[in-house]
Amino acid sequence: MSEALIFSLFNLMARGLSSAAGLLLARAVAPEAFGEYALALNYAVLLGVLARMGGNEVLLVTRDGASASALRRWMCVGISLYALLAIGFAVGIAPLLGLSAFIFAFCALRAAAEQVGLQMINSRLQRQERLGRVNLMTVLISLAVAIAVACAAGPALYHQGVELVTGAEFSADMTTPAGMFGLAPVPTFVMVSAIALVIVMALGMWLSRDALADARAEADAAAGHEGVGQEGAGQRRLPSKADFARGRGFLYNNLMSFAYLQAWVILAGLAFAPAQVASVSVVTSIVFALYVFPTSLYRYYLPKLTHGDARLKEYLVIASGFALPVAGGLALIAPWLAEHFLSGAYPRLTLTLRAFALVYLVHAFVTCAFTRLAALRLNGKRLLCQSTGATLVVGGGLAIAALNHSLGDASGDTGSLLGVDLYSLFLCVPVAAEVVMLAMAILFQPPLSRGGKAHEDNAAASA
Repeated sequence: MSEALIFSLFNLMARGLSSAAGLLLARAVAPEAFGEYALALNYAVLLGVLARMGGNEVLLVTRDGASASALRRWMCVGISLYALLAIGFAVGIAPLLGLSAFIFAFCALRAAAEQVGLQMINSRLQRQERLGRVNLMTVLISLAVAIAVACAAGPALYHQGVELVTGAEFSADMTTPAGMFGLAPVPTFVMVSAIALVIVMALGMWLSRDALADARAEADAAAGHEGVGQEGAGQRRLPSKADFARGRGFLYNNLMSFAYLQAWVILAGLAFAPAQVASVSVVTSIVFALYVFPTSLYRYYLPKLTHGDARLKEYLVIASGFALPVAGGLALIAPWLAEHFLSGAYPRLTLTLRAFALVYLVHAFVTCAFTRLAALRLNGKRLLCQSTGATLVVGGGLAIAALNHSLGDASGDTGSLLGVDLYSLFLCVPVAAEVVMLAMAILFQPPLSRGGKAHEDNAAASA
């Protein structure tokens, strides 16, 4: 339990620092510029989820997860696929969305390093039980983002902070961010953070070396495939068909999880003005930092749950005990702090934060229920729950976007005034989706008195 808590707290600290860096950038720049950055980054992260093909989970739970060759194969496939997706998106879709090619290009580079490379490196380190190095990587990731903020708007943020604390007044030149390299703050931030994360990924490759284990894995692979021939040896350069099949299963889960929170920035971009997109992005950044705790616990316990659910009670106690106080504090205190810190520049921030605090509270228990289903080998039912929630989220968001634009066209304006009422309805959709998923997951749980027998039956059925 102590290792799980330390591992999760480091992840929470790193994600919290990254979210704080995002809040600093939101304070330094106009909502419209931050909204464009948020849209570009979320599209890039979505491409990263597709390109991983579940490779980080495969490295985490398979017997081959400790070998360097498996890591190189998955990263080669993932980054190559990501490059193709990013080029296709930049050429065919980004111009239609009005995204800056420069900003999207570096957001794509950042997501390729963080969502593909670093995810797989951390999975390998965790498989090796080098939790100290995993924690080091999480801290380095947050440090890279903090350095990017300092390069983008460091002096201006310093003077804004002095004004906020002491009430002193500075000239507009001192409190207006200038960026570095002759670029605006947002391009500077995304460029520096992307380059820094690529450097961190290269360092992670070096930290994940294990010469003895790699030599044993390569020797076992050579012995197992002796006599297959050159053609069979060439095929081993890529993940096997079984690995890809398992990766696709994890990919479906990751895509469904993406829809619950991060996709809301994309859906808001289709429905509302850039300033409201920025508000959703600020809030999702805060709440997603809190998601790291239960989800990192899940990743810690996942290898231990592959053959039973003996550690599940620990997970349920820790994750549930964390959800209530944090969601309650987020709903009561964070809206006031965020409004004061961002000087009211982001519209409807308080409403958004309270709605997503409720989403976080329900999602923490949904994660616990999904972990129980995974322990009982009910992954098909877990996927059904996630598919239902994702369908409600994406379908509801697209429906509200279409309604907003149709009403705006009928009234002869942009729909922004009508969007104020629809915005409240827009925020209700993820809450409803989480409640539906939780109800479905609970219904799929076996009775407590028959839990052991149900586990044995399901394990036998999956064998």
